Amino acid sequence: MVPRYARLSGAAALALIMAGCASVPERPVAEAPPAAGDAFRAGASAEAVSADWWTGFNDPVLAGLVDASLEASPALRAADFSVAEAEAALRLALLGASPTASSRAGITAARPTGSTADRINVSATGTLAASWEFDAFGRIAALVEAARFDTAASRELRRDIAVTLASETALAYINLRGAEARLEVGRRNAETQMEGLELVRTLVDNGRATQLDLEQAETQYRTTLASLPVYEADREAAISRLAALTAAPASAADPLVQQLAATPGLIPSLSAPLSAGTPEELLRRRPDIRIAEAQIGAALALGDAARADLFPRITLNANLLGLVRNTGVALSDESIGFDFGPAISWAGPDLRGVYAGIDVADARTGRVIANYQSTVLDALADAETALTNLASETRRTTDLEAALASARRAHDLARLRYQEGLDSYLNVLDAQRSLLDAEDRLAVNRAETARRAVRAYRSLGGIWTDEELAAFRAGLG
Repeated sequence: MVPRYARLSGAAALALIMAGCASVPERPVAEAPPAAGDAFRAGASAEAVSADWWTGFNDPVLAGLVDASLEASPALRAADFSVAEAEAALRLALLGASPTASSRAGITAARPTGSTADRINVSATGTLAASWEFDAFGRIAALVEAARFDTAASRELRRDIAVTLASETALAYINLRGAEARLEVGRRNAETQMEGLELVRTLVDNGRATQLDLEQAETQYRTTLASLPVYEADREAAISRLAALTAAPASAADPLVQQLAATPGLIPSLSAPLSAGTPEELLRRRPDIRIAEAQIGAALALGDAARADLFPRITLNANLLGLVRNTGVALSDESIGFDFGPAISWAGPDLRGVYAGIDVADARTGRVIANYQSTVLDALADAETALTNLASETRRTTDLEAALASARRAHDLARLRYQEGLDSYLNVLDAQRSLLDAEDRLAVNRAETARRAVRAYRSLGGIWTDEELAAFRAGLG
């Protein structure tokens, strides 16, 4: 008669031989990213992007608001929990490579049927089990690697949220200062137009101006007044947005809202040329690209884990069992037992389900590789467009400043010529309208230039690494 251990050894050997005959599909290949080049066409500085780029505007209020948003934002706290969840999943995956132990105990009381005795049989059992999977084909290692990449992706997503928070806070602040600037321009021009209207009224009373002059002056004055509530609404919307970004209630009683409402300021501008780095650095810095890279790594690792299912799993098991009955003997050699030895399990010989799982993993990998290629191309285009838009808006500033200076001189000349009786008041109205338009266009240009600078920094990736973000937030606390 063949011994039992020999039959088990033969079965295990047969499983291993049949598993060795299973063909392993080739894993997908992650293509290299498109060539990024060594400079941006827009011609920005190739110096490395500063992590705290918002300090380049030299505006303490802006810096304080960004600090407050990174410190108190619920969105960033939610990202912290996502990172903690991924790290816990990684620890769980690492436990798969170490031995595990479990225990179980129970007690029963029974009276046999048909028994005339009053005695109740009581028995207690206990089991202590330990097992360890020998990772012969790399399945557990692949799952751990996938969990590591998932953790990296969650950290990059947190950094992406931080970059978005900083840029959205800066944009809301610029919107606030831009609305204040346009409101100030409108009020100042309304005062000038009101003075002109009063002058025309006096001249009409003295017979030196016509009713048409008066109606035209009144129309322009009222039109300017009608624009002021629009700028006031934009200002209040920006304050409410800043309150939300810094986790403050958008109410008049909030100190932040009171401070912003009580202290109008200038539109911030960069004190030095924007530093863009190189396109190659962009690929290593942008969070969305790094997330896509981590997703490729995780997908490839899960594909390796699916391929490992083509082969048997080898597990070493050990069990200690105890049984105690109410026979008067607490423990004896016969009440304690144990067993130990390897166990082999295999999905074969029908491996159709395993191959289907591999196909699913490979299709997922192909998708994330394609997404990565698309993310890289979109990132390069986004950065180039943002830098080009900033450069074009910056070039407009000089001409708009010259136009404003000319409009002021024309306004003074028109008023002088009207007072001397050389021209009609229509020329004064046209000069006032041109002056208002010139001042408003310059205010819009300055705000838009600052906004485009913020968008450029956001397109370049902003904060460099997760470690840098952690150090910055630690300094806030």
